[in-house]
Amino acid sequence: MLYILENTDKLGADFLDEALHLLSLQRIRKIDRLRNLSDRISGAAVYLMLRYALKKEYGINDIVVFDFGQHCKPFLSGQSGIHFNLSHCCNSCSCIVSDSETATDISDIRHISLRTAKYFCSSDELDHASVLEDPTDELVRLWTRKECLSKLDGSGLYTDFKTLTKDKMGNICTLRTNNYYCSYYSTTGEQTPRIITVAELFEALK
Repeated sequence: MLYILENTDKLGADFLDEALHLLSLQRIRKIDRLRNLSDRISGAAVYLMLRYALKKEYGINDIVVFDFGQHCKPFLSGQSGIHFNLSHCCNSCSCIVSDSETATDISDIRHISLRTAKYFCSSDELDHASVLEDPTDELVRLWTRKECLSKLDGSGLYTDFKTLTKDKMGNICTLRTNNYYCSYYSTTGEQTPRIITVAELFEALK
């Protein structure tokens, strides 16, 4: 199931104060190493989203700890049958949980230059984008799909994104809003995401 929390750019330090007792020591230490307040807020928010999803989908209401596999991809300690992935951008966060390997990426809809696109687009993709009056939408869509696919095995930025072409994205689904693109890996087809609020997170985990 895919969960999305929107408008995280509207959250402030009071959110972190309220979230603190719901985070693992491992997550607190990770957040403390982040320089920007917005990154610390997102780091706390996606963790709470995971806890929310685990409670809703699996009845697990514990503070969870991560172990790390190949390429440092996180997995739940002591829960080998449950898979998850987290992502955040400037204004939203996504979390997906599944009984099988999964991944998600969420990205703000913002300008990407063709010069930057050369680093992640194949030559065919770049040719297509270059004839568009405004390639921003297409380039952000491509980025989220490639990033999602690369996160499936944890390879992430170690992957040559130019090789992640359309023929490899058969199970990648993508949704668009006015503010972001969100892509996710699903072998069962498109899902209707559950849009949740901060109030729901705190109410469910109190």
